[in-house]
Amino acid sequence: MQAGFDERERESVIRDLVSPDEDVRRLAVERVAVLPLEEALPLLVGRLGDSSWRVRKAAVERFVDSPETEQVASALVAALGDGENPGRRNSAVEALVHCGSRVVPALLEAASSDDADVRKFVVDALAGIADPRASDRLLALLRDADANVRAAVADALGVLGGEGVAPALLDIAVCREEDPTVRFSALRALSALEAEFDARALAPVLDDPILRAGGLELLGRCDDEQAAAVLLKGLGSGSRSSREAAMRALLRTLSRADGARAEQLAEQMREVFHASPALAEGAIERLEEADLATRLVIVQFLGLTGSERAVIPILRAGRDEALSQVCLATLAQMGEVAEAEIDGCWSRLEVSARRDACSLFGSSGGERGAARLLSALEDAELELRIAAARSIGERRLAGALTALVRRIESVASDEDYESEEEMLALVDALIRVAEPRAGGEAVTQQAIELLRLHLDGAGDAVRLAIAKVLGCIGRRQDTQLVTFLLKDPSALVRRAAVDALARLEPGTAAEPLRLALADETATVRIAAASALGASQSDDVIDDLKRLADDEDPRVRASAVRSLGRRFGRAEDPQRRSAALAVIEAALRDDALVVLGAIEALDSIGGPEAARVSAVLERPEPELVKEAVACLSRHGETAALEALVPMVSHGDWSVRAEAIQALAERGVQRAVPPILRRLETEQDEFVRDAILRALKRLEG
Repeated sequence: MQAGFDERERESVIRDLVSPDEDVRRLAVERVAVLPLEEALPLLVGRLGDSSWRVRKAAVERFVDSPETEQVASALVAALGDGENPGRRNSAVEALVHCGSRVVPALLEAASSDDADVRKFVVDALAGIADPRASDRLLALLRDADANVRAAVADALGVLGGEGVAPALLDIAVCREEDPTVRFSALRALSALEAEFDARALAPVLDDPILRAGGLELLGRCDDEQAAAVLLKGLGSGSRSSREAAMRALLRTLSRADGARAEQLAEQMREVFHASPALAEGAIERLEEADLATRLVIVQFLGLTGSERAVIPILRAGRDEALSQVCLATLAQMGEVAEAEIDGCWSRLEVSARRDACSLFGSSGGERGAARLLSALEDAELELRIAAARSIGERRLAGALTALVRRIESVASDEDYESEEEMLALVDALIRVAEPRAGGEAVTQQAIELLRLHLDGAGDAVRLAIAKVLGCIGRRQDTQLVTFLLKDPSALVRRAAVDALARLEPGTAAEPLRLALADETATVRIAAASALGASQSDDVIDDLKRLADDEDPRVRASAVRSLGRRFGRAEDPQRRSAALAVIEAALRDDALVVLGAIEALDSIGGPEAARVSAVLERPEPELVKEAVACLSRHGETAALEALVPMVSHGDWSVRAEAIQALAERGVQRAVPPILRRLETEQDEFVRDAILRALKRLEG
């Protein structure tokens, strides 16, 4: 805030601070800095109680940004005493918290205020700042005359912690003469501090029906037998909050127990659950209405009991996306109990529950689940069929091979069928079931034979699916079958067959692949060019050179990229030179081919990347920008000189790219032309790029 100001500006600010327009008031708050400090602070305090949250937020920010700590702290503490405007008090607390440790001394002094409300808000601010210097003063305030202050102090100590805090809070929590609100805050603070106590120490709390739930929560951090016994008894409490607190505490105790102790405690929990029908019914009912955190606890608790009565409620609770994964994992742990219950209720379940059950069966191993997945492949509901296919793939259900192929044929023959999602799920499932894995290739061989049998007379969609599956699971001995598909009447199938051959023949140029070089469809030739680029055979260079002269620019672009990837760094200088000659010629071709050539040179890197300089004269801004980026990554000093004229290019994106490249590579000679460009540049984005570049180059 400034001592000097213009009188007209002062009058304008004061007038605008009370304007009926909230935006005018907010902007006036931003301009308060022109006023003397002693005048500005009261005005800002006034705006802390503004009806608009934007204005209040702006006032808070002005206080936080001010370097005058003592005056700011004094003004904000004074605002805490405004009992007429709760909004001003809350904003003052927010500002104090954001000011941080620098206002702690002032707050500690204000903690002695005669006004209980001020003391309470001071405590709230100290809790928000969480400065350890406040712990001793807060401990003293646990004896404050006002119960609201003591409750706020207990909560604050739960944030700050420190030596002696836990015992002091325990004393408050177990004191029967203390206000219940203060005792409850003390229990909450002890839980936040993760304090551990002997069960006997909490007896006065556990005897109080209002505080018992908080005490049970704390017992979840105790490892003694008495604590476990109290918690098990708490499961039968007549209070719902106490029962649920006992569940949470027992689950926490169980997570820390070792093997033998954990199994013993789990068995005790199951015994209590099965002996108390009311406990079971109450927990199941709460799955429909409790808050998310409580439902998470109940799901885990019910799963631990292994009760078949809990299976369907847990399954339905999974409709909540936040609970879905926990519910499915819990049911999976229940194993055959969950599968049998779901199987028995299948016809009565809504579609969403059956869909989730299909997902469950993907991770369970029971026979009932497997049978349900197979039958769900033929269900009338699309989402069930998709979920079943995905789970079959996840489970790698070998017995589903025939059913999957049959369903693929059924989907392909349905003229009215609109969704491709099911076909994708079916193909993916078939791949996952049939792909080779440790333990033998019997399933893979069975799948290949099955596909071979279904190939004759199959429709386009089926043949395409078979080609995709062969590409993912096929072996070298299946090359002949894939080669047959290269002559398929469908271009999509031929394209998939090319992709399959590239996978079947790793590291070699499969002779059958050359059939695709003269294919009538460009997409097949594009796939062939890409596959040849992945080959390790030197003989494919002639094939790629022929494709680089193809009539379709997309094919030429693919061939050029493959030449760069395969031969751009070849040890044989003759082949490397031949590949580079084709790539360099491509820089004068159609825009799509030029882009392929830039990508090829970018993949080669080194001095060869400088050849993209020829593109800088092209009229297409996108190509020029890509060339600039390539030179930025790989160009040597001499090559980078070609970027200097680009700072005045007609396209803003090229200018920005060139300026950024020159700055990143530290080309000092570019500073004068960049400065000259700054004088005339109209584009804000480019101006920002220029300023950042100059800062970097001159820094």
